[in-house]
Amino acid sequence: MSTIFDTLTEGIGVITWACTLTALVPGLALVFVARRARLTVALYYTAGAAFLAWAQAAGHWWVSARGAAVVIAGVVAAGTYSAAWRAPGHSSPLATGAGLVGGALAGWLWRPCVGELLGDILNDASTAGPRTLGLMFIYMVGVLLPLLLTATAPYAVPAVGRLLDRMPFAIAGAMVGAAYAVALAIGQYDDLIGELYRISSGN
Repeated sequence: MSTIFDTLTEGIGVITWACTLTALVPGLALVFVARRARLTVALYYTAGAAFLAWAQAAGHWWVSARGAAVVIAGVVAAGTYSAAWRAPGHSSPLATGAGLVGGALAGWLWRPCVGELLGDILNDASTAGPRTLGLMFIYMVGVLLPLLLTATAPYAVPAVGRLLDRMPFAIAGAMVGAAYAVALAIGQYDDLIGELYRISSGN
């Protein structure tokens, strides 16, 4: 039990680090866009990010973020924001797909700030699959906690939901999503990730 708590705490501890933004910001934007399905999008985004990050570490995913792959990724990223916007509710396949695919993209592109426990997860991913996958999900819950709180807050405080329903939040999310998709498609996003990782290395 302490391992689970410590893993969650380590994830929460890097929320403010620059390298975390590459996973957190696109997810927050997606939640802002998904006005009728925020929680579904947030949960599946977290699951998708955890799974792809783990799959890369375990050697099950070997596609590198370069060449034609990033152009395709840019198109797919744009599609996730469109799907999130059009999702009519939490049970919609559009909401599930937007969250899962958007999260998978984030997990694929994420260059983590590796702490002690995350380092153990990544190192053991190829030999202790189920355990490390579960711990990666717990870690990602910590990393993406602001996203998850944003999605769940309207259930506790309805006024927050009414605030998030306002069009400026959706427009802001769409603008971030568009910038994200374009940066991916033209091959500049990897440079941004590298710079954020360099900044975080000084923490």
